[in-house]
Amino acid sequence: MGELNIDVSLVTLYNSLGSDANLLMLVLWGRLADRIGNRPLMITVGILVALTPLLWLEARTTAIFLWVWFPLLHILGDATWAAIDLCSGNLMMSVAPLRNQSIYFTIAVALPGITGAIGITVGGFVATLTDFGGLPTVFALSAFLRLFALLPLVFVREQRSVPVGQLMRVLFPAKQPTPAD
Repeated sequence: MGELNIDVSLVTLYNSLGSDANLLMLVLWGRLADRIGNRPLMITVGILVALTPLLWLEARTTAIFLWVWFPLLHILGDATWAAIDLCSGNLMMSVAPLRNQSIYFTIAVALPGITGAIGITVGGFVATLTDFGGLPTVFALSAFLRLFALLPLVFVREQRSVPVGQLMRVLFPAKQPTPAD
């Protein structure tokens, strides 16, 4: 495929591994979202999702990349997107007004589809512009725009969520000393 000259069966294998990771991680992300809230999980995992395109800049066609790096990138990408999809759906359901809920959900589902199509079109165009940096520029631009997309979460208030600053204390509580007998 493209510049990497990868067989399509390998790409299919990578996508299958990613789909499996997505499915398996939904359980973990669901439990974690119930414990700490959707917003802090979206912010922390969202940073990892945003930085993932930069890892693709290291892509090569040597055996280590074909059999280790690419599968890991697909697993990482789909495992982290599982958290984003789950938490955004949960947040959407919690803030959607009961009246006209179907219109709200329709807009909330259509918007990512439309912006995704625009992103793919612009990314494909930018990738062909060698004077503009080509494919590495697309990956860098994708990382920047993904980080930028996290900014609205600053304004989201979730009633039961843990503040991001206290996230580590909630996830990894210090052991309380037990009284000596």
